[in-house]
Amino acid sequence: MLVSFLGDSISTYSGFNPEGYAVFYDAEMQKRNGLNSVYDTWWAKVNQELRAYLCVNNSYSGSRVSGTNFPAGCCSERIMHLHTPKYKPNLILIYLGFNDFGYGVPISCAPQSNDGKINISYFEDAYHQMLTGLRYFYPDAKIVCATLMKTMLKQNTHWRFFDKLGGISIDDYNKAIRRAASNCHVNLADLAKRKRLYETLDGTHPTALGHQMIAEEWIACLSKLL
Repeated sequence: MLVSFLGDSISTYSGFNPEGYAVFYDAEMQKRNGLNSVYDTWWAKVNQELRAYLCVNNSYSGSRVSGTNFPAGCCSERIMHLHTPKYKPNLILIYLGFNDFGYGVPISCAPQSNDGKINISYFEDAYHQMLTGLRYFYPDAKIVCATLMKTMLKQNTHWRFFDKLGGISIDDYNKAIRRAASNCHVNLADLAKRKRLYETLDGTHPTALGHQMIAEEWIACLSKLL
């Protein structure tokens, strides 16, 4: 099985993303967060569990789902580059949206524009376009999108997750992901529903243990879908 990933900084790792992509987990951040190798990432752990091979990890640090230009997850440059010249993925896993939450991107309620097109400056509209595009370009692949997990800080039991970092609750973004998955007839890994917090140093990016926690939630969900 060949698996491709569509994500943001959480899923980056130096040397394992398309050339020129912004990467969070460079050598310094790998060391700081306790990642000794790529096999400490959540996505590599998922692949190991599935006995699968990486096709493309199309993850770009700082990217949102929404937006009219690259590196928005809904743009064609992201959607159309989940394969190699020789291989196409059998499975596409999506973990994207934390930056939309962080910047308070409006969820939905965008009126239809005059030409009938959706407004991809809105999170739910953009998510819907992303899934529609993936279904079109990869009709034979199984697509699974995930809701966003909340976080905790390592060795700081008093810290509480910033539920409205950009002014809108992360729960509202997760509701939008659920609606988009249902409307586009795409599989959902509802990681958030399990209410587990993953470990970070900064409130966003997982440590090695945080990656392990994310991987465990993905694996638990995928076991019911695959």
